Amino acid sequence: MRLFQASNQPSILKRFLQMKSLSVCISMLCVVQIAQANAYWDEFGELPVSIQQVSNGNVQVLEFQRFEDSMLVAELPGGVGVISLPVNENLVRNLRLELKSLSKVPSLLDSENYTGALELLRPAVYPLIKFHPVPASFVQIHTPVYSLLETLYLAEEYEELEFLLGKIKLDQTTPRYSMFALTLMNARIQRGEYVEAANLAKMIPVEGKYSSNIKPLIDASDGLRAAGMYEAVIPIYRSIENTVPDGLKESIRMWLAYSLALNGQVNESAELFERISEPAPKDRLFSLYKLLQGSSYYRENNYSEALDLLTRGFVRAQASYSWVPEMLFLIGDCYLKSSDPVAARNVWTEVVTLYPQSPWASRAEAMIESISPNEISSNEQ
Repeated sequence: MRLFQASNQPSILKRFLQMKSLSVCISMLCVVQIAQANAYWDEFGELPVSIQQVSNGNVQVLEFQRFEDSMLVAELPGGVGVISLPVNENLVRNLRLELKSLSKVPSLLDSENYTGALELLRPAVYPLIKFHPVPASFVQIHTPVYSLLETLYLAEEYEELEFLLGKIKLDQTTPRYSMFALTLMNARIQRGEYVEAANLAKMIPVEGKYSSNIKPLIDASDGLRAAGMYEAVIPIYRSIENTVPDGLKESIRMWLAYSLALNGQVNESAELFERISEPAPKDRLFSLYKLLQGSSYYRENNYSEALDLLTRGFVRAQASYSWVPEMLFLIGDCYLKSSDPVAARNVWTEVVTLYPQSPWASRAEAMIESISPNEISSNEQ
């Protein structure tokens, strides 16, 4: 079956070459931006931070070097030695971090002058990043760091932002830092930068006070699966499998088995699938189970059996189920592989119409465009 008419070939080749050229340019730009981030870190990241300590009306300026073992380590005036101060509420009240150089940042951000804001933020805030594990009550340190990370995101300096997130131990600091990683991950997915998004997903903690990260990670996994990044979502599902609430464990295991199968890890998928009981037809997970079953036959090129199982799952699904666009996309592809392009086009049109925000909608549109008019007319006769 020809997906493109011969007359389209030159334009397709030209488009491919243009995209390849664009990809090379983007890669080169990323290398430059990462090098810049490293340069900023080399210049500012290890600098000490001057903090005033106020005690009984006396003011002493200490050069804080690092945070370790729940202690702030500072150099004594004159370089005569170092002291370690336990971070507690009393210490936080008596420390004053002077960042007068950042007074103009709010007005620059209001005018969307992100470049100007970053020129002020980088030298002042980069040295603070090594103190990120201090308690959330130490807002004098955290607030400027938040401002730098947010400005980098607004300026679309994604490589630098990811570089800094890599310097922050997300599982040892306030959950707000995870939100920056989640936001950047979703932006990467929207831009089709799936490998970068998957790398960010691996950084995001999910246990204990970070359990709020689970839902965004599950949502992001839908986008990565739609891009065929099965290898990327497998570690995500494995990381949250035993952390999610009991009501979600079975669905996560199904998605894990599904992704393993489509990634070619058939034995692991089969072993996991055997431990999953088929839900009752009225159960919410029945249609997801049929998606898993149908995708196994789909992978084996048994499109008639796959279509039967997927259709049985679809008729039991509700339109709000997150996996319905994916199920419809596979149903359409089964029709196409079974030489019924009209039915395939109709199903994919439903995906585009009903789920325009789903990552499967763009894939469905591409497939509709790939069907030649000759295929449609010959099938309708």
